[in-house]
Amino acid sequence: MKKILFIALGALLAASSCTSEVNDEGFIDKANAISFNAYPNKSRAVSGDVTSDNMKNDNFGVVGYTHNDNKIYLYTGSYAAVNQTWDGDSWEYANMADLKFWPNNAMDFYAYFPFSDNVTFTATNNSGNVMTIPDVDCTYDVLFAYAGSQDKQTRVPLTFNHAFAKMKSLQIEMPANGMLYKSGCQIEVKNVEFINTSTKGTINVDKDGVASYTVASPNITLSKDLSSSLVTVNKTANQGTLINNGTDAKGYFFATNNDAVNYVKGTVKTMWDGKKLSLSGSTLSGSDFVCLKL
Repeated sequence: MKKILFIALGALLAASSCTSEVNDEGFIDKANAISFNAYPNKSRAVSGDVTSDNMKNDNFGVVGYTHNDNKIYLYTGSYAAVNQTWDGDSWEYANMADLKFWPNNAMDFYAYFPFSDNVTFTATNNSGNVMTIPDVDCTYDVLFAYAGSQDKQTRVPLTFNHAFAKMKSLQIEMPANGMLYKSGCQIEVKNVEFINTSTKGTINVDKDGVASYTVASPNITLSKDLSSSLVTVNKTANQGTLINNGTDAKGYFFATNNDAVNYVKGTVKTMWDGKKLSLSGSTLSGSDFVCLKL
């Protein structure tokens, strides 16, 4: 009876892979299976970031394309990602029916973390955006990976990049001298907002593994309401913390760089230099400059 069950399992897996990978006893020979190792790119060492250790507490999704003809090969359902889970020793298929074996040519892989069913992929990866991660809101760390032209190997190394920029901390400080200090005034901050940042939208990963954003409309900026616990600075308490990612989950936002950095192309916004002349008659809110509003 047990042998019949094993053979049935082998037949199920063979339907989605290669019959030659199941031996006469019905057991799967995983020597030729497509398997993975997964590592986040360097951690930014602040609270909330995904690290090599805590990544193992969740799953990631991965899809693979044959490199010679750019056709999707490793997937499930309607061009959906295959779910990978940490079993205590290694990354394995969450559903063994999704297991695939190496074809006769190289592969291109695209992956994301944490796993979600709403991420979509295209049927081919020869142009444009291949992976779309919709409706992100920057409340947690989102990662993505690309490994192109991978030949058959025991485990494909997937190096995940952080999709968002992150602010480690933000403090306000009363100057130790000058007119403001001498006046003895007290400054109370009720709200902090980074004008022209974005914290909601879609992550698009192109055929070369470079991520960009489609910003949600209306735009939602990186901000924090401090009205219930004002941050106050004066001559006595001359420092106050507005954002601290040791305790806050408000530090993630879409990167603003012009060119791809760490495989992320930002929203093409630049920091305001503080000069009125740079605004060319416009307001800060009506410009593309990123600046801090208290």
